[in-house]
Amino acid sequence: MQQILMGLLAILPVQAETMDKVTDSFEICMQKVLEQQPGQIIKVEKKNETGMQIYEFDVRGNDGRDWDIECVQASGEIWEVEREVQNPNDPLFKSKVKVGEKAARKMVLGNYPGHIREVEYEVEADGTAVYEFDIDMADGREMKVEINAANGNVHEANQEIWQVGWE
Repeated sequence: MQQILMGLLAILPVQAETMDKVTDSFEICMQKVLEQQPGQIIKVEKKNETGMQIYEFDVRGNDGRDWDIECVQASGEIWEVEREVQNPNDPLFKSKVKVGEKAARKMVLGNYPGHIREVEYEVEADGTAVYEFDIDMADGREMKVEINAANGNVHEANQEIWQVGWE
């Protein structure tokens, strides 16, 4: 955990007087995330979501499952909890799919041109299955775009600010 925090602090473009606030908000979010889902944090991303700064923690839970848990930087509020599955054939994911990954990739690249760096398969808290694409955009931005696997619509699209940890 300390390694993630130190790696985070090494890359953040913040001034010294704001470092304590960043460290405090990160630690508060980290504590709340691990209270929500005990386990090991394997990756943290910061993204801009609907005008808010959000930390997204990837947690390998003590239950053996992988979770993506979002926390609002400013308030420490848990914003969203998603279960990540290993592949699109996972029964929890597959039972909801009506739009294949190939079609989802085509749609996402049509709207967000660039290179897909990673795809994850997630089940939202309400049971919605989504493909989550990490895209290196042609303009240099990094986007996280979720496509609803039932209807092919964009579920969410957010700019990633930074990432620390395992892919």
